[in-house]
Amino acid sequence: MLQIQASGERCLCDFTFDFYWQHQGRRLDMDQTVSGISFREMVQALRRGETVEILGDAGSRLGSSLGVDLLRLGGKGGPIEGTGKIIVDGNVGSHMGISMLRGAIYVSGEIKSPMGNVVQVHSDLNGYRKFVSVTETLEKSLPVLEPNTADKNGLTICDGILRDTLGARNPTDKTVLLQGDAGMSTGILMHAGRMEVLGDAGPNTGVLMRGGRIVVRGRAGDFTGVEMRGGEILVEGDAGSFTCARMRGGAVYAKEGKSVPPARAQMPSSHELAALAKALKIPTLHAMMYRKMCL
Repeated sequence: MLQIQASGERCLCDFTFDFYWQHQGRRLDMDQTVSGISFREMVQALRRGETVEILGDAGSRLGSSLGVDLLRLGGKGGPIEGTGKIIVDGNVGSHMGISMLRGAIYVSGEIKSPMGNVVQVHSDLNGYRKFVSVTETLEKSLPVLEPNTADKNGLTICDGILRDTLGARNPTDKTVLLQGDAGMSTGILMHAGRMEVLGDAGPNTGVLMRGGRIVVRGRAGDFTGVEMRGGEILVEGDAGSFTCARMRGGAVYAKEGKSVPPARAQMPSSHELAALAKALKIPTLHAMMYRKMCL
């Protein structure tokens, strides 16, 4: 077990090292230490299935991409089965578990909103709340704590917690029903399944999406479908500006939205209108008010 004395440092146990491939160490040096333990050593220990115990408060982005074998850092892109656990004897900052796939995070104190791709489950450690990946919950049909519910068909989230990167990298043909608003990057790198947001969604909805369907019953922030490769995004309201930026495939359907060339807006086909009406539970006549944005 690695034991760290912390006082609010950000990016502890961050598998991306604050997106190291973008800044090449200018923002975060992998070998920088916290109480004598480097950021690199924290991640290596978790990859081996070991425990990292944090005594004191952790800052933002704790456990970012926890359990992901990142392509950008020489990995294979999938989950790291047997990823270890993080135990925090203190409070945690915002964005805990963004894009998390495997492992577990235990917290004794408070957690700032928004959280990441995590959901609370029964804790096997007295005095600590336990969080696992929403994506792993879908893949393995794991039980969750009320008021959220899970079954063989998917997961319903109704705890009122704002989450970023909800459903990150989901490979399963299951449904996430979110009763409320979603944060940024909902469905990032999603491969399959259905995500329904009964509220608004933040920017970058469906970023790098590969397949499946995201339905937003409110409006979405800017950059909806940015770098999208496949799948569908249906927005009942405004899809925002810069929709479909750097798109390579897939489609975004919305009443309003400003697409970025070479993507363009067009009238959906009769078959697409029928599917749109069914998904949004609206008359086909109303579906004719929507436009399809694609290459």
